[in-house]
Amino acid sequence: MALDPVVRRKCEATQVYFLDYYFDLLSYIKHRKGRFQKLKDDLRKIQVTQNQAQLAWRRYCADETAYLRRRRIRTQEKEFNILAQIGQGGYGQVFLARKRDTGEICALKKMNKKLLQKLNEVQHILTERDILKASHTDWLVKLLYAFQDPEHVYLAMEYVPGGDVRTLLNSNGILLDKYTRFYVAEMCLAVVALHKLGYIHRDLKPENFLIDSTGHVKLTDFGLSKGNLSSQRVDALRHKLEAVKNNQIIYRTSEEKRSFYRSLKREDMTCAFSVVGSPDYMAPEIITNQGAGYDNRVDFWSIGCILYEFLAGYAPFTAPTLDEVWVNVYHWERVFERPKFDSIEAEQNLTAEAWSLINQLITHRNNRLSSLTDIQNHPYFHHFDLATMRETDPPFVPMLESEADTSYFDDFTNPDDMEIYKDVNNKKQQIEESMHRAAFIGFTFRHRDFLPTGQR
Repeated sequence: MALDPVVRRKCEATQVYFLDYYFDLLSYIKHRKGRFQKLKDDLRKIQVTQNQAQLAWRRYCADETAYLRRRRIRTQEKEFNILAQIGQGGYGQVFLARKRDTGEICALKKMNKKLLQKLNEVQHILTERDILKASHTDWLVKLLYAFQDPEHVYLAMEYVPGGDVRTLLNSNGILLDKYTRFYVAEMCLAVVALHKLGYIHRDLKPENFLIDSTGHVKLTDFGLSKGNLSSQRVDALRHKLEAVKNNQIIYRTSEEKRSFYRSLKREDMTCAFSVVGSPDYMAPEIITNQGAGYDNRVDFWSIGCILYEFLAGYAPFTAPTLDEVWVNVYHWERVFERPKFDSIEAEQNLTAEAWSLINQLITHRNNRLSSLTDIQNHPYFHHFDLATMRETDPPFVPMLESEADTSYFDDFTNPDDMEIYKDVNNKKQQIEESMHRAAFIGFTFRHRDFLPTGQR
C-alpha cells in the first residue's frame, strides 16, 4: 500500500492482464474442442456422404477462422454504428451505438485523452474501467468493451434506457413517499454492491442512478470511486474550504431554496469540471478530517441528502453559489433543518419514519447508518425485503418503443436542449490544447459473452 497509486495500478493491471489472457486462451481451447466434438457427433448421427462431410468440415474451418480473426482484431470505433448522442460531459460524449458484428446496443462513452490529462482525470477513468469490468451485479452498469486509439479512449457499456433519477425528479418536483422508499432502498443496494467490490463512490447524486427497462435502479459514473482521494485533490478542496468557511451563513427559507434549486440544477453544467464530487451531497469528513480519513460511510451521507431532496424538492445544503454550498456543508449542524412546505399534502408526505432515516444518515459518521442490515432494520423500509427488491414492482417503468429508444435523454439535435451544454462546450474548447498523446495501460477489455458467427 506504500506504492505510488499509479505504480500499484500498473502492477495490478499487469497481473489481471495475464490472468485474463490465460483464462481466455484455455477457455477458447476448451470451447473449440467442444465445437469440434459436436461437429463429429452431428455427422455420425445423420449418416452423411463423404462429400457432405468434407463440405461440413470446410464450413466448420471457415467459421473457426473467422472467429480467430475476430479474436485477434482490436476493437475500434468503426465497429459501432452511432445511432444518437445521449450525453455530454466535460471531456467527452456518450452515444447510443450498435456493434455491427454482434448487434449489441450499448452506450459508447468517447473521451478525449488530451482533456483527461489536462484535467488530471486519467486515474479516475482507469478506476471507472476497473469497476465496470468487475461488476457482475444487476445494481451496477456493466462494461462490454474498453478500447483506445491515439486520440480517444472508449467505454462501451450496457445501455440503460430509462434515463436518470434526476430527470424523474425534475419532472415531479417532489416524489411521493411510497415511491421514494422504493428508489432509496434500491440506491442503498446499489451502493452496497459497489462497497463489496472494495470501492467508495464519493460522488453519489441523482444523476448517477439510472433506471433500466424494467424500472429498477443501476448505479453508474465511477470516475471518483477510490479508496482515497489523491493528496493534491484533498489539498485543493481544503484550500477552497479554508477560503470560504468563515463566510457568514445565509439562512434561507424552504421556499427560497426550492425556487432557486429548480432553476440551478439544469443550468449548472460546469460542475463537469469541478475538482471532485458534488458539494450538495458531499460528506464533510472527506475534507475536514485531516489525517483521520474517511470510509464508505460518506456514501450513506450522500444517500441521506438524496432522500431529503426527494421529499423536500431541494438538497439540504443548497445555495445559489458553490461557495455558499461549501459554507453550508462545513457548518452543516447549524444549517441542517426540516424543510417547510406550503401544503398539507407535502408536509404529510415527509413522514416521521423518513425524517428519522434522514437524521440517521445526515449525521456524524460514528452515528451514521452504514450497512445493509442497518438500513433493512429501519422502520422506513418495513414494507420492503431488500433481498428481493428486483422482484418488487417499480413505481415507474419506461415506455420504450425499441431497445434503442432515447426518449428519456436530452435531444442533442434540439438547439433548446443544447443550450444547457453551452458552458461545458466552451470550457472544453478552452482547455483542448497542448497535451501529448498517451496509451492508457491496462485499459483494453472485451466481454466474453459472444460466440462465433452462426453459433449465437
